[in-house]
Amino acid sequence: MTDLPHELDQNLTRNPVIAAVFGVEAMARFLESDCRVCILAHVSLHELQGLLRALDNASKFTFVNMDACAGLGQDRGALEYLKNIGARGVVSTKTTLIHRANTMGMITMQKVFVTDRSNLPRNSAALEQSKPHLAQVMPWPVVAHLTEGEKRSLSPFIAAGFVLTGADVAAALKEGAKGVSTSAAELWDLAGR
Repeated sequence: MTDLPHELDQNLTRNPVIAAVFGVEAMARFLESDCRVCILAHVSLHELQGLLRALDNASKFTFVNMDACAGLGQDRGALEYLKNIGARGVVSTKTTLIHRANTMGMITMQKVFVTDRSNLPRNSAALEQSKPHLAQVMPWPVVAHLTEGEKRSLSPFIAAGFVLTGADVAAALKEGAKGVSTSAAELWDLAGR
């Protein structure tokens, strides 16, 4: 994996929650929160530039979920567009996109779904190939069933999917997560470890 930039590392140390901001409707709540990092998804292409500008003006670090924004392609052109409109980070399940984004100097998070032990080697190999800054492991409850070696092969990782309570956040961090991602707005202001 690629080293995590200092600013992002500090933000996650202060507040290990990454807000999953789904759509324009969730923006106001996120902007009011103390949470410093978000994953922006389910917004249209024509909305992205304005949203990124607003988030940057509020000193929020934003990952754009490339797999979940209408009108955004899955190629180098889409990455160039995002970089040109001020996107600093991207999230995708696609190894080639993550690799390309790294070469363009963007901060990357690769989403992996751990549905059973049989797909762990494939996920680990994809992460080894793309070298993202972070892996987003879904669903987070599976993390408790991974060995230390399996967790290391996915690290540093963000636990995501079914993070619903403060106890979930604490448990994920105890299992070695660098942070958690959740759309549960009531968790966005959790501070420290």
